[in-house]
Amino acid sequence: MGAGNFGDQVRIASRDEYGKVASAFNSMSMQLKRREELRRCLLAGVAHELRTPLTILQGKLDYLQQGGGLIEPERLLPLQDELIRLTRLVGDLHELSQAEAGKLSYEFKETDIRDVLERTVDRLLPGAEEKGIGIRLVNKAVRTHLTADPNRISQVFLNLLVNAIHYTPSGGSVDVLLQERRNQADEPVLTVEVRDNGPGIGPEHLPHLFDRFYRTDEARSRNSGGTGLGLAIAKEFVLAHRGEIRAQKSPGAGSAFIVTLPFDFGKLPPS
Repeated sequence: MGAGNFGDQVRIASRDEYGKVASAFNSMSMQLKRREELRRCLLAGVAHELRTPLTILQGKLDYLQQGGGLIEPERLLPLQDELIRLTRLVGDLHELSQAEAGKLSYEFKETDIRDVLERTVDRLLPGAEEKGIGIRLVNKAVRTHLTADPNRISQVFLNLLVNAIHYTPSGGSVDVLLQERRNQADEPVLTVEVRDNGPGIGPEHLPHLFDRFYRTDEARSRNSGGTGLGLAIAKEFVLAHRGEIRAQKSPGAGSAFIVTLPFDFGKLPPS
């Protein structure tokens, strides 16, 4: 461990205090190994994501410089697109790092989740209709008010709906289901399920969807401008609300993302 060989395990030969210490050591060793793997993956992911737009910018600028003469404004548009991608990536990285470190500020107040969803759906409806996709919001909950940061939680739903629309083919549909349930501790919770009838998500991808830079379709997601950080950010925002977020196969076809939020205001962190 001292030499950096994280993950090494010691043999547990008893169940007394020594055995408990050994068990705790093994758990600590595995956690350190996992964190080191995440650190390396993050560095590799950042380098990989930055390399593509920077390479494009360098190549296009070299070409324009070698050509000499005046540069038409329209020839600068591709450069601006790459700069926008870089700005979005850096912004997402900063927001995710702040969220993971618990340094983001939240303004918790009584929020009508149904109203947040209606405004989010209205915002995306024109683009979805242009693609030939229908969006339907179904409310089965009697209570839709709880303590939340409306801006942060709206970003969660916006991310989920944008992804659903992106991966749903023309003529498909996206359903948003709002309902009350009880969790495993028999406490009342509010669930928001975003369900689409797109190609679905393979079972091998489900455990990794909320990892940084993870994509189920590497080429298509990168070309469409995604940073691979949206779901990781959404997860941190939901956790800050003492909630849960998970993904599963949608009944029949497609995929479903389910956000669970508690009604118990006392469990929420202070604003």
